[in-house]
Amino acid sequence: MRKMVLSVFGGLLMVSQLWAAVPEITVVRSKLVQGGFYVAKVPAGSEATLDGAPVWVGPKGELVLGFDRNQKPRAELKVCADSGACATKTLTIAARTFKTQNVKGIPPKTVDPSPEETKRTEEDAKATKAARAKAVEAASWRVGFMEGFKLPVEGPTSGVYGSRRTYNGQERSWHKGHDLAAKTGTPVYAPADGIVRLARDTFMSGNLIMLDHGGAVTTVYAHLDSMDVKVGDKVTAGQLIGKVGTTGRSSGPHLHWGAYWQNVAIDPILWVTQ
Repeated sequence: MRKMVLSVFGGLLMVSQLWAAVPEITVVRSKLVQGGFYVAKVPAGSEATLDGAPVWVGPKGELVLGFDRNQKPRAELKVCADSGACATKTLTIAARTFKTQNVKGIPPKTVDPSPEETKRTEEDAKATKAARAKAVEAASWRVGFMEGFKLPVEGPTSGVYGSRRTYNGQERSWHKGHDLAAKTGTPVYAPADGIVRLARDTFMSGNLIMLDHGGAVTTVYAHLDSMDVKVGDKVTAGQLIGKVGTTGRSSGPHLHWGAYWQNVAIDPILWVTQ
């Protein structure tokens, strides 16, 4: 009888220990909508997946997810601790309505580029992809990243994330950023701490800067009149990185501000905190 009691007690103790080891997922900030994000803290050393695909976990348990413009209504986050115990959280992603924006006054060559210009856009795309891959591979973490973003420039919105786009009457791919209208030469500031992964004169995006904010999150700044940083520079939130312009495929002075989680284009304006 005593052995049976000890066996039952030992079993209960083991179950209790396993239950206690289930990792806790603490939400830091989130916008559970198409183009949105989810930032959380989990036990350090945990491993995580989103719908079965691995995601980065920072040294202090920082975790960030991003959702595509066409994200499905449900996503499953699974976090497993060192003990092997796992927690699963179902995220409900709200749908958004995206409109069509008709942009006129675009330089014709950026709508119908020549073979030489098309080759240049392909080279630009390779450079951008390589810079983003480096950021994803590094996936380092910074404190400022968890606190959200500040606006890189003050100005009225002239274009929104997710909208279908026509240029000079010709339909092109959907808009992967948020446009802020401002005069040429207006300073553009880093919205959070980061490392410059790209500073390049491109055909479509004009002068283009990419910042790596950690956790496979990057932001881009397009159509700049000038760039005040170079690849490898470390920047802090509020630091000058460039000035507003109208280079590349642009109809007037503005900043195209984009954000990505891994290779998923997300809505940067959702990250902005007061």
